[in-house]
Amino acid sequence: MVARHSPCLGICQLDDATGLCVGCGRSGGEIGEWISMSDSDRDQVWAKLPERRAALAIRVQLQPWTRNELIQWAERTISDRLGTWVTGAPGAIAEFPCTTDRNIDVETTPDAIIARASHVSFRLRVSDKVRAFTFANEGAVVLGLPKARARLKSNSVLQDLGMDVDAIDDRHRDEKLFDLGIGRKGSRFCIRTADMALAKIVSEQTERHWSEVMPAIGTQLRADAPTRIVESAAARIEVFAPIPISEAEFPSGAHTCFLPDDLKSGEEISAGLALPEFALPVAIFYPHTMPA
Repeated sequence: MVARHSPCLGICQLDDATGLCVGCGRSGGEIGEWISMSDSDRDQVWAKLPERRAALAIRVQLQPWTRNELIQWAERTISDRLGTWVTGAPGAIAEFPCTTDRNIDVETTPDAIIARASHVSFRLRVSDKVRAFTFANEGAVVLGLPKARARLKSNSVLQDLGMDVDAIDDRHRDEKLFDLGIGRKGSRFCIRTADMALAKIVSEQTERHWSEVMPAIGTQLRADAPTRIVESAAARIEVFAPIPISEAEFPSGAHTCFLPDDLKSGEEISAGLALPEFALPVAIFYPHTMPA
């Protein structure tokens, strides 16, 4: 049996009235004894936490899922068409919708779940450090990693990353990959192309900020519609669909959003889904019962 991780959120303060931690919901005794507890005793504590958290009005809630349980849950969200997976930061995201009208192939490898549908591919790598967070009165599930493991090389200007050696499918690994440089710690927004003429045009924008790049070659990018890739340390969504010219043509299926006004916030995730200080978001799952 795999040992349960600690429920600690790094908010270590006992409530005067209940004696329970306002971060995780455990008692002082449970916190002190956690390391020496048996697996069954830890499971018993985890089972008590939902009721305690509700009583304490704790909003951010760490789930007890082990790596295998998280993988099984993630597979089910896709195979049972339960909602939409998203990665990226506000203003620069990609969506992988799992709806009943879509044909989706799901593959599990030793280190990842890979799903493919028309115009889009999704990969989620689940290590034993990935944690699932839920929120009181919200349906979203946010996957996070400790900051040291979640950070990507942060570029604030366009960069030529060379060949896309981490592409989901082998046939794309000799295509050129460019980071648009949104300057986030936990995610990046890239474009990929096998068209050497387009690659040359994009290469000429290297070291320029996206606010300068888009006026210069945005029309060309919309016309040629290179693959858009949004990725984090654990998730990658590759979108092959055409780029809509206007909001009136905005697709309901798989798509990316690159919204300059929203990017100005500098946020890693919307304030309503913010994680504890120790973690960065790597992917979000929105069930069909709430908007993505």
